[in-house]
Amino acid sequence: MMVAEAASGFHFSLFMSHRAMKKRIEPREGGLAVRRNLPAHERKQVLLDAALNIFAQKGMGITVQELADRVMVTQPLVHRYFPAKTDLIAAIMDVLHNAHWDPQWKQMLTDRSQPLEERIVTFYRSYLPQIHNERWYRGFLFASLENPEFARSFIARMDEELFSVLIAETRNNFGFPSTRENPASEREIELVWGMHSTSVYVGVRRHVYHLEVSADIDTTIHDQVRAYLMIAPVVMRELMPSA
Repeated sequence: MMVAEAASGFHFSLFMSHRAMKKRIEPREGGLAVRRNLPAHERKQVLLDAALNIFAQKGMGITVQELADRVMVTQPLVHRYFPAKTDLIAAIMDVLHNAHWDPQWKQMLTDRSQPLEERIVTFYRSYLPQIHNERWYRGFLFASLENPEFARSFIARMDEELFSVLIAETRNNFGFPSTRENPASEREIELVWGMHSTSVYVGVRRHVYHLEVSADIDTTIHDQVRAYLMIAPVVMRELMPSA
């Protein structure tokens, strides 16, 4: 219960809450005007928040002038917080890479006092709401196309903090040797990718392809987790028949 509560209360550490933002931004025709008395760190966050929205639509086509116009400030003010466009892009990519991830998830996934299916479902219930929005999906694709290293770094983190953990916990759950004794195989990695990709791709269909998708993401999560846990021991038995 405590994990679920912590997960449900998790917000982007780099983002202000919508309510707080409304108090500090004055809407005007054609953009958002930042109040003059806004603290510097909050002003920077407003600029970054607007930049993420523009980046999701235009990718590297974003300009400092466009950002200034969107927030109704001068271009020199934007440069005070982001001296060059490269600084702005670096800040955007940092948010796309890190802001949605909760370090507590790994601890939750390895808590063997809870059933494995429950742990995996709880993770995806917490993780997917953090990325299921147009800004993250489109922004991530633009960032990956511009800089392939961005995607490789992201996947390396997912492999270390999620996929390898899921394989290790699945082996333990079904009584197979640990990944320390017997490293994860390609088939096991592909199984985890299959479960993960199906749930994540729902967002691509909705926010990139603009297709109608099921609003019942919870059922989609349950179905994919159950399918994974049904086939995983079969594959592991084929890979490690003596276990």
